[in-house]
Amino acid sequence: MPAASHILIPIHDFSAGGTELIAFRLARQWLKAGRRVTILAGASDGPLRPRVPEGAEVHILSPERPRSRFSRLFLGSQMAPVARALAPDAVFIPGNFHFMLGKGLREALPRAAIVAKASNPVWSDDWVPLPIARALLARATAGIDRIVAMAPALEADVSRYISADRVVVVEDPFLDDQAAITARAPAPSGANLHLLTVARLEPQKDPALALQTVRVLRDLGHAVHLTMLGSGPMHLELERRIAQLGLGACVTLAGYVADPTPYYRAADVLLMSSRFEGVPAVIGEALLHGLPFIATDCSPWLTALATSHPALGSVVTSRDPSDLAHALINRSLQPLPTAEEIDAGIGSHRVGPAAHAYLELFDTLQRR
Repeated sequence: MPAASHILIPIHDFSAGGTELIAFRLARQWLKAGRRVTILAGASDGPLRPRVPEGAEVHILSPERPRSRFSRLFLGSQMAPVARALAPDAVFIPGNFHFMLGKGLREALPRAAIVAKASNPVWSDDWVPLPIARALLARATAGIDRIVAMAPALEADVSRYISADRVVVVEDPFLDDQAAITARAPAPSGANLHLLTVARLEPQKDPALALQTVRVLRDLGHAVHLTMLGSGPMHLELERRIAQLGLGACVTLAGYVADPTPYYRAADVLLMSSRFEGVPAVIGEALLHGLPFIATDCSPWLTALATSHPALGSVVTSRDPSDLAHALINRSLQPLPTAEEIDAGIGSHRVGPAAHAYLELFDTLQRR
C-alpha cells in the first residue's frame, strides 16, 4: 500500500477558480492511481461542485462557514475536528488563498504530509523589508511541509520568501494528457478584432484596464469587441464603467461559463490584464485552441514563455492601455502559432507527470 493512500484537499467552497479546477484535475489522476481522495469544504456554494471528480468523497462543514473577509483566519481550526476524524495521510492545499489552513490542519494531523501550491506570487508588497516578509510568511505557512512552485521560472521568487529547503517545483498541470492542441486558420482580412478575457471580476485581474484598452482601440478606429468571461464582486462596477466609456456595443459581460471552448475558438487574441499571477491556466487553455495572447507583466512564467516562444504571445511591461492596444494590433497582424510551436511552449504542463510527482512527494514526506 502507498505511504500516502488517503489524500485530503481542503477548500473554502466551490467558487470558480483555476486553483480549484487544477486540484480536481489532480484528484482525478490520484483516484485512477488507486488513492483515496477526500475534499473538505467550508461551504457548499459555488459553481464548481459538479466538477468534483467521480469517486472523490466530499465533506462540508456543519454548520457551513461561508467565505468572508477574515474567514480564512479561522477555517483551519474549524476544519481540524473533521480532518482528524478523516485521518488522511497527506493534505494538498491548492493555493495561496488556503495557506492559512496549514496551522490548524497540522495540529489535527501531526503525522500527515502537508503540501501547498503557490498559485500566485507568495509576496507582492515590495515596500515590506525582506526579513519581515519572510517572517510573516513563515507564520502564514506554519504546518506546511513543502511549498510547490508551479514552474522552474517561479522557483527563485518563491525561494526568496520561503526557506529553499521547503520549496519544490512541480509544473502546474493545466492540460489533460489526452488534450490535443488545435492550430487555427487566420481570420478573414478586415474582420473585426475579437478579444477575450477569462478571469474573475476582481481587483487582482484588473478588468478595468481591459475596458480602457478597448476604448483606445475604438478611438484609434479599429472595429473591436471584447467578451469578458467570469463573475465576481466587480460586476456592477464594470457595468457602470462600460456605460461611462460608451462601450456598450463593444463589450459583452458573459458571466461564468463552465466550458469556454467556443469562446476560445471565436476570439482572435486573449487579453490578460492581471496585476499578478502564478501560472495562469487560462493562457494554456487558450493556446490549446490556438489562441495567442497579449498580457501585462504579471508573471515570471508568462514572461519566460513569451521570451522563449514569441509565436505564442507577448508581454507588455507597462500598464498603459495605449501600449496594450498597440500590442494587440501588432499581434493581430502576426502569423498564428502552429501546433508544434504551442506544444514546445506548454507541453510540459500535462496532468499525468504532475500527478505522479505529487504522489511521490506525498509518499516521501509520509515515510519520514
